[in-house]
Amino acid sequence: MKKTLETIETGMNSYISRIEKTKNLYKKILESIPANYEETIFEIKNKELFEEIIKTFITGLDPKKAEGDLQRIYRICLHTKTKALIIANFGATLFSFSEKTGTPHIVRHIGTCVYVPELGMEYANIGLVGNVYGDKVVLRTESACTPAFLFGSQRCNCYYQWVNIRELSASFTPIEAPEISDGDEFEQWVQKQFVFENGKHIYQQKSNLGFIMLHIDSQNGMGSGYTKGEFVFDLAERASMRHRGEYTSEQTYQTTMYGGFTTIGINGDPRAEEDGVGYKLTPILMDFLAISKDVIMLTNNPLKMEKMQEFGYQITRVKSVGAVNVAGSTEASQRGSEFNHLDITGSLVSFKEDYDEVKKEIKKIAGKK
Repeated sequence: MKKTLETIETGMNSYISRIEKTKNLYKKILESIPANYEETIFEIKNKELFEEIIKTFITGLDPKKAEGDLQRIYRICLHTKTKALIIANFGATLFSFSEKTGTPHIVRHIGTCVYVPELGMEYANIGLVGNVYGDKVVLRTESACTPAFLFGSQRCNCYYQWVNIRELSASFTPIEAPEISDGDEFEQWVQKQFVFENGKHIYQQKSNLGFIMLHIDSQNGMGSGYTKGEFVFDLAERASMRHRGEYTSEQTYQTTMYGGFTTIGINGDPRAEEDGVGYKLTPILMDFLAISKDVIMLTNNPLKMEKMQEFGYQITRVKSVGAVNVAGSTEASQRGSEFNHLDITGSLVSFKEDYDEVKKEIKKIAGKK
């Protein structure tokens, strides 16, 4: 028992030391920005500062032990408007199939960790399909929903909305793979389909429309990991356990979805706290990617659109329900009545009906045949 306690104490003290170093290093990062710097994104290229961050912050990597140059693998940037620190990989290119139709397409996958002041450490995975630097770009930002994604829960429409954007991105930008039988050679072909140049991920095939799929891993249960006045070092962990409690409280106390959150003592949509701090993550990452400012946004949440507009994005909204069946009709209705989401009720909608309607709307807005 004594040895176990000593082991726990040693590990915790080591983590406390890392947090203290992180605090001091954050100050150093802010001081590194030139006084007259006016751009939205400040990239940290100084080798010494980069290596200090990559070793101290979440990555916890020692450049001296790495066989490769970590500055060729990771980017570290500061979002000057919010002072959010972004640590991301440069991206990897994937040959992908959409889920419903099996349509082959190319996805550029970027993983990010963002230290957001007044909030904590957010995690998000980004998928880019097609040309995201053209006149318009299609965006779907999705908070994690473990019950739907892992276990096929039908009580909400989150999973179907995600499948919807995946199918749409594939249908607008399908690709015909070359007839290559050698796996290594095929992988080399895949990797050449996106090129990173001057801070941008450039798709090498012809594409008149781009798609951004933003999955916010740390915002399980509408960002329920937020705690006022605290910088949370693992929002994903806290949000996940709170969301599990919200589900249990709904059924234990026979309450609504909003009531499920308040039963465990938190706001029904913590993303809206502190002037919508949880909703800032999407425009921060859009700025980081240097994406087109003209956005076709697939959402029913007015707060998502408002925060994007505050950051200078022109938003054309397209209603996206995904699908609502009888098992999900109650929660769909509550999203409209309790969370003020637009155009979503308990009315049943099939996936095909919604997909066809969304695709038609995108074509009309983007001027595509």
